[in-house]
Amino acid sequence: MSKTAEADDRGRIVIPHEIREKHGDRYRVVELDDRVELIPINSEPIEGLRDAVGDAFDGKSIAEIKQQARTAAREAAVEDRSDSSP
Repeated sequence: MSKTAEADDRGRIVIPHEIREKHGDRYRVVELDDRVELIPINSEPIEGLRDAVGDAFDGKSIAEIKQQARTAAREAAVEDRSDSSP
């Protein structure tokens, strides 16, 4: 789908209803060298993460995912500290 939109005098652009229905109401504005893109922001960040990484978290609760992230961060910090020790 392609639509044309213009900014009003306050810089606001209206996102057409059909697009908001499909992608939601929140977007990240990304400025690239040759264009500006709107990236939909998932209202459930964990679900967005699951969409991004596929089935890597299938069957795991949010608590389990958080615990794995904390454990990995702790292990990485200990490893970095060990690497910098004399």
